[in-house]
Amino acid sequence: MSKNNDILIIPDVHGRTFWKEAIDREDFGTIIFLGDYVDPYPSEDITAGQAVDNFKVLLRHVEGRDNVVLLLGNHDLHYYSKLFARLAMSSRYWYSGDYLTIEVFEEHKSQFRLAWETTLNGHHYLLTHSGVCGKWLSANRELVGTASADELNHLLESDEGIRALAQVSKRRGGFHAGGSIVWGDVHDILEDNGLPDVYQIFGHSQQRERPVITDHLACLDVRRPFVLREGQPGIEPVEYTI
Repeated sequence: MSKNNDILIIPDVHGRTFWKEAIDREDFGTIIFLGDYVDPYPSEDITAGQAVDNFKVLLRHVEGRDNVVLLLGNHDLHYYSKLFARLAMSSRYWYSGDYLTIEVFEEHKSQFRLAWETTLNGHHYLLTHSGVCGKWLSANRELVGTASADELNHLLESDEGIRALAQVSKRRGGFHAGGSIVWGDVHDILEDNGLPDVYQIFGHSQQRERPVITDHLACLDVRRPFVLREGQPGIEPVEYTI
């Protein structure tokens, strides 16, 4: 198969394996993971250790592929950055085995980023873990500028940037009117979209069955992959049987 410009989007993994068949079924132009690879939900009968093992399998599976983008979520950053963990640790942190998870992130540190953007079918798309909220953007404007992918990715390079990422939405139990691009909430962006001229795609706010898709954003955290196809409007679910 010749590679196309279609974009496969894998929302929050949390130790699940729904990504496996999807990334090999077609020769996608880009495969992008929206973050949160570890810290499984207890109700899904996946242990913390199994989630880390699955993460290692994922990393081996995509090794050497120049078309794979690995974004960071809040459940990744508290292993990736000690400062972030101190300021905004997420639930289900694996205290007894955190050294194993930290080791994996440390080994592959250069492969991760916070944001990715592209233009397809006449639309400009920005992909992050939880989206850019207007209130968060206003509070951090000097630091993130126009919130391009490059500007957002630079947040990983300084303590000031990590502190901005550690701002947790009030809807998520924090103290900020709008959470960061890893600690926001879909309702924050529905009320106050920080980038009205950009189509935002993110996960983080888990939905029961159906994604939240509007004319300006898509919240896809529903435990299955989606695809943006060149020459076709909208975002469609990938209905592979695994």
